[in-house]
Order: sequence, then structure tokens, then C-alpha cells
Amino acid sequence: MEHLVHTPEQLGLVLNNQRRARQLTQAQAARAVGLRAKTVSGLENRPAGATLASFFKLLAALDLELVIRRRGPSSTSHTEW
Repeated sequence: MEHLVHTPEQLGLVLNNQRRARQLTQAQAARAVGLRAKTVSGLENRPAGATLASFFKLLAALDLELVIRRRGPSSTSHTEW
């Protein structure tokens, strides 16, 4: 499933929901990729202040990937946050 994200706050919510769906604590997700639990918390709650490196590490821990495409109708189903 895709999640259409337009703001840092929406990104934080998606990351939080995906982590919880995988039944991981912030500490478990952090440990999987060499982050601190505090960093994962920051990515979920204050994503505008996070580094891109930390963001990509958390994506890896959650088995997610970033797709960049031109705005417009999508040919696949997605959820807007």
C-alpha cells in the first residue's frame, strides 16, 4: 500500500503507524539500524528536524522505500494522510 505524504507531520504519522504495524518499539526499530530510540521518536514526532540519513535508516528498519514521482493521479492504490 502507498501513503501519499505532503507534510513532515504526515510523514511522522506514517512512520509511526508502520512501526506499530510491525509490532516494533522505537527502541527495537532503532537498534536494527544503529539509531537511538530518541532519534526514532524525533522522526515520528518532529520529522521536520530530522536528518535525511536518519530518515533513510528508519525506512530500512521498517522495510520501506521512498518513491519520488511527479504529482498527479496514481495508477496504484494509495492512502492520503
